[in-house]
Amino acid sequence: MTKSASPATQRPLILTVVLLPLLWWCLTLVVGALGLMWDDIGDLVVTWNIVTAVGLILLIPAALFAFNGVSELPHRSTFRRGRWYATAALSLTALFCVLAASTPVLNAIAPPTQRDPNSWSPVLTTGEEWVAAAPYAIFLLPVVFVLSKLWRVVPAVLPDEDR
Repeated sequence: MTKSASPATQRPLILTVVLLPLLWWCLTLVVGALGLMWDDIGDLVVTWNIVTAVGLILLIPAALFAFNGVSELPHRSTFRRGRWYATAALSLTALFCVLAASTPVLNAIAPPTQRDPNSWSPVLTTGEEWVAAAPYAIFLLPVVFVLSKLWRVVPAVLPDEDR
């Protein structure tokens, strides 16, 4: 990175990218609550809600690491620690996205066994599984981009000021 690019410009990027799956979940919760196009995408909305609700195990720590990391990035004395926190946040988000996006591939390799008829999650067709996985695969792209951009910052260009 050049001297003009500072960690301060990355702070909103890191937060936005880490919070994308949570924002997506909020959007799908609203769509589900309002019943918008329920006949067409109801099963997908339920799947997105269940996947992200289970994924909160990774997404909540990711958000906490992200907030902590961006608070420490702008200062030379805490930059390295902030970068590690931001890396942990982005890595947890990437892990969630990879797990959520890999479902259709795993189901193609080893189809699931007989499902419980009382299961909360809907049975999706192969095409619906790919559509359900698409947002998470798309979210993975900015995560990788921001992570690679974060590690190109040189701490020497940071100000000397402490908190």
